[in-house]
Amino acid sequence: MSLIIRCQVDCLRSMKNVNFLPPAPRLPLGILSLPLAVLVIGQGLLMSGCASSPQRYPASHWIAVRYDVEPRTMGDFSSRAGIIQADFIQIAQLGFSGVILCHMEDGDHWTVLDLAAEAGLKAVIPDRTFDRFVGTGVLPTQCGNENELIRERLGPITDHAAFQGYALDHGRGSAAQDRARRVRLQLAGRGITCVSSNPFDAILSSKERAATKNDDDAPFAIIDARMVREGPPGAAVERLLAAYHAALCSGRTGGVMVDRYFRLPGEPPDLASQDEPLLPAHRSAISALVERARCWGPLLSDLHASSLASATDVSPAAITAFGRGFRRYVLIFNTSTDQFLREEIPLPPLVFDESAIRAVEVPPETGRGAGRVIHAGKGQLVIPIELRPSDAAMFEVFGFAQ
Repeated sequence: MSLIIRCQVDCLRSMKNVNFLPPAPRLPLGILSLPLAVLVIGQGLLMSGCASSPQRYPASHWIAVRYDVEPRTMGDFSSRAGIIQADFIQIAQLGFSGVILCHMEDGDHWTVLDLAAEAGLKAVIPDRTFDRFVGTGVLPTQCGNENELIRERLGPITDHAAFQGYALDHGRGSAAQDRARRVRLQLAGRGITCVSSNPFDAILSSKERAATKNDDDAPFAIIDARMVREGPPGAAVERLLAAYHAALCSGRTGGVMVDRYFRLPGEPPDLASQDEPLLPAHRSAISALVERARCWGPLLSDLHASSLASATDVSPAAITAFGRGFRRYVLIFNTSTDQFLREEIPLPPLVFDESAIRAVEVPPETGRGAGRVIHAGKGQLVIPIELRPSDAAMFEVFGFAQ
């Protein structure tokens, strides 16, 4: 009986890492009432190995599309707002949770945010006053310092239902980059998300980062939208997932951004094209990417990435460990585009300074249910893998601190 209780405690501890429950104390069975003990035991048996499905739609993890406003309206915003509204509806239908807006006048903020809210999207907006200060160091005449600039710009717009933050120019040159860093930290200290718009590479969204002066932004996994249509439609899912898995292995865990929804006339079609609409295979591939990012992205967000093994001519497996504090994960990625990966992958004795004695598979889809639980044998944790081309598997790793 005590073994079952300990199994349930381990389940609750692993669920802590995906924002389900706080750590469970190791209570003696005698302290529990009989009805509660029965409930705990029953739940432990139903958990099928103590694996759990990750939480969906976390507020701090972005799965978004870059959207250029002015090129879409061709300079006539008032008469072409319906086009933006239709685009936002399609973006939401594809499963994305937000848009990162570019090339947009400050006076159009409210209207575009209203359109995003109607489609159920969150939006990061550019601010040309911020960008002008970052680029030139010149404050508006009514602002005497940076603090007044921040207070002047953070008006009612930040209370809009669709507002999720600012897209801020990263700055060119050391002085401009320092001004951008100071503005990002001040905004983050007020609970405002900042996305670096040049080179659209990182997200800074937590108050804790500002409080500790930690400007180590977690970069986005940037997926080129042209990959959807480049190649056979039936292989689109492999192309998108391969790009996402490769980005994770390189430490891009801050979110996912598809770049971009619409390109200028004459350029290759992206997600929006009246002449070449998305095929069902394209939509299925995008849905697979979004679902994978929803399941794995929040767990890896802001974790340090460390390569354990790179792909070779002998094995196409790329193995990356992610960790910070008590959270540790291992991602095994089949880098081959045409070969299955069937191997037993031995993990090193220590992963981020802790022993690896148990691995719990994290399901790649929310409806798949509990994953495998693998225990170390003879002092080493070995993970059996069978992966399709471009696919990956992720495991949460448990052990004892050294």
